[in-house]
Order: sequence, then C-alpha cells, then structure tokens
Amino acid sequence: MTDAHGGESAARIVNKYMQLVDSAVHGSSRIVQRIGDQVVLIGDNADDLVITAQKLNSLTLEEHHFLSIHAGLHYGPIFIENDNLFGSTINVAARIMNLASRGQVLCSSQFKAMLTDPTKFKSVGSYSLKNLMMEFELHELLQDQQSNSFNIDPVCHMHIDVTKSEFTFIFNGMTYYFCGPNCRSLFKDSPASFIDREKHA
Repeated sequence: MTDAHGGESAARIVNKYMQLVDSAVHGSSRIVQRIGDQVVLIGDNADDLVITAQKLNSLTLEEHHFLSIHAGLHYGPIFIENDNLFGSTINVAARIMNLASRGQVLCSSQFKAMLTDPTKFKSVGSYSLKNLMMEFELHELLQDQQSNSFNIDPVCHMHIDVTKSEFTFIFNGMTYYFCGPNCRSLFKDSPASFIDREKHA
C-alpha cells in the first residue's frame, strides 16, 4: 500500500487503525505495545481477546479503502519489564500471526483450550514455527459474514466496497476493483504480475 500511495497515506491508515484498536478492546484485554502498524494485546481471559479480535476485524471491514488485519493468539505466561514483553508465549503468538493471511485470526490449541466456546475456531492443521522444535496445531476464528460486499484491490490490498467503487478493469473475464486511478493504471500495465503476487500472498 505504501508503494502505491506513499507514506502520508500509510500514516493516515495506521493512525485510523490505532483508533479502531482502542474502540475494539474488550474486557480484560489491554494494549501493551504499538510497533508501527502492529499492536500487541494481552488479557487475563481468552474469551475477551477473541471478542477484541472479532470487533477489530468488523471495524476494519466497515472502513472503505482500508486494510485487513491478521492476528495470532497464544496462551501462556509472559514477563513484562519496561513495557517490553519476554518469553516463549509472545514469540509463538508472533510466529502464528505471521502465518495468518489477510482477514484471518489464528490461535494455538493451548489458547483454544481456554475458551468458553471453542467451536468458534476450526482446525487448519499443524505447522512448524520458526526456531521452535515442536509443531503447533492452529485454529482459525470463524468470522461473521459482513453485510457489505467487499473486494480487495489487487495492487494496494485495500478493501473496496463494490457498491462505491468507480474504478474497475476486466481481465480474462474477471472484474477487478480499485481504490483509485493509480492502482487501476498500475494493474492495467501488468495485470499478470499482480495476480501472481496475490496467489502467493
């Protein structure tokens, strides 16, 4: 997104995102770190963190021309000193977050076991996480269906409400939606490169 729209747009979206995070925090959940466009939250109750993730995902999807979240949840002890987090729990959560795709919230089996209603998650298989010897079974949060019809701009990856979009391009019989003329122009110049990148995102 920064490549397509520049640093000013990135700063605007990050600032808006931080406002949405503040609005989404639920129950015992609390923000302990903000690093660029990433936020670290902890909580005394796993259910509170799931509700926070659901609210944040819904809030971001309601924003036209915005970006999807991806998140990782894990359960275990952490040590906090001078606002810095230490321990394997935070490392595992970060590795899980890196595996999540756009709009996806993943958790470990350890986290799922602490939920009042574990049926909110479905298994997506076992994964080896970087620098960790054991495999972790991961589970995906089942999201509520959104009322708005959103697509993803294949260039900058922002949400596009198809009912509001003025910029489209048809390629190989498929209609693509864009946030503005710049992204549409970039796509028209080399559609295959953006489609291939999307497949590997």
